[in-house]
Amino acid sequence: MTGPTAGSGSGPEAELTAGSPTDTWAFLLPPGWARFPTGAPRAKELDAAVAEVVARTPSGDDALRNALRAAFADAGIGAVYLPTAPVAGMAVPASITESELFGETGRSAAEVAARVLGGPSGTDGPVGVTGPVDLDGRPGARVVRTRHDVHREGGRPVSSTREVTYVVSRDEAAGDWLVLSFSTRWDSPGTERLAATLVEFFDAVMATFRWTGPGTGPVSLPERTVPGSAVPGSA
Repeated sequence: MTGPTAGSGSGPEAELTAGSPTDTWAFLLPPGWARFPTGAPRAKELDAAVAEVVARTPSGDDALRNALRAAFADAGIGAVYLPTAPVAGMAVPASITESELFGETGRSAAEVAARVLGGPSGTDGPVGVTGPVDLDGRPGARVVRTRHDVHREGGRPVSSTREVTYVVSRDEAAGDWLVLSFSTRWDSPGTERLAATLVEFFDAVMATFRWTGPGTGPVSLPERTVPGSAVPGSA
């Protein structure tokens, strides 16, 4: 997510009119998820997110703090959302990544999504565009890819990954796009059923997506939020 764009003038009226409705956005996540901003310019944001997660652990684990910092400090994408609390005693095998593309003019949402995921190669399954989507009034696409980790030709997958990616146009003239990608893994029939349920969960999360930039009024987002949701960041 990007911060408000600077405009001309000053004072409260200028602040209300500066920027675009798609400058910031929000969606809702259940308790137990956290948003980790990535990259060196966002070190303070990352430290704050890590501190909040570590504070919820029984011992305030320094090893966890260091591991989280190391994982995200130099990553090139905008943010990573992770489940930080188990559900029914089990870790949730899922993640969400947030990134942006710029200068992709003259492309459809499906073309941009396919470019993000890439074409089929090796053991990758085909990229499937499940259809156009509307994210709070802006055109987008939902794309799915399943990858199988197979160690020998004709063998059974050791594990599989399903990626569900939503791309949405932020600025058609400039060719700016927001990309939100969900990933989950499985290695047995039982965990494959869990993965299918988690995909449905991500689609439900995306149904809460709202633009929150200047000129918007996202009245349908409840006041109670959790770390990583409904929080505008700056890329």
